Amino acid sequence: MITIEKVSKQFGPVRALDGVTLGIAPGERVGFVGSNGSGKTTLLRAVLGLLRVSGSIRIHGFSVADHPEQALAHVAYVPQISPPIEAPVSEVVRAYAALRRVSPNDVAGHAARLGLAVDAIARTRFRDLSGGMRQKLLAALALSARAEVLICDEPTSNLDAGARAAFFSALDQRHKSNIVLLCSHRAEEIQNFVDRIVQLHDGRVVRDEPVERGARPAALAVVR
Repeated sequence: MITIEKVSKQFGPVRALDGVTLGIAPGERVGFVGSNGSGKTTLLRAVLGLLRVSGSIRIHGFSVADHPEQALAHVAYVPQISPPIEAPVSEVVRAYAALRRVSPNDVAGHAARLGLAVDAIARTRFRDLSGGMRQKLLAALALSARAEVLICDEPTSNLDAGARAAFFSALDQRHKSNIVLLCSHRAEEIQNFVDRIVQLHDGRVVRDEPVERGARPAALAVVR
């Protein structure tokens, strides 16, 4: 369960979030949509504890601001922008696997299904990978964590069609009690995966409603 209550964030004169209140129940797949600057990424980063905000965000009853270790212990994240990690891929995978208590082979397996052979790039610095390779590896790391909450910010923007299909197939196989928060500008992906749409505009929630799987793209035109 994620509880977001009266969350606001100001960047100088810009009010990125303005009193956002949402409740997200176990098992929900929520698509966050809106134009650039609407507050989507800011809200996801706030849920992850990456930004200080006013208001309250709780995950499984724990405050993200006051008890981040407990609140974020079972949260995984696929970022929109890859971090400039200097370490080689093998070390990145080994460190993440140790932190999450999963097998590096599990990470490699998820990567292979996305079309990335981890062994072939093991000695390459993460930052030297192509954008698509970085995104595949980040997705594989997050998927391998088996987290109860998975937060994805434009997770397929650099992926080819095959990798996008494999990524959403992996999401669809997650435990039905898992929460998935997804920000994507691809209407066709949103319509086939999420069961709830939250639209933001100028930092406020202007739409929050269930969506039928396979709804026509026109019904989700706001995603663009």
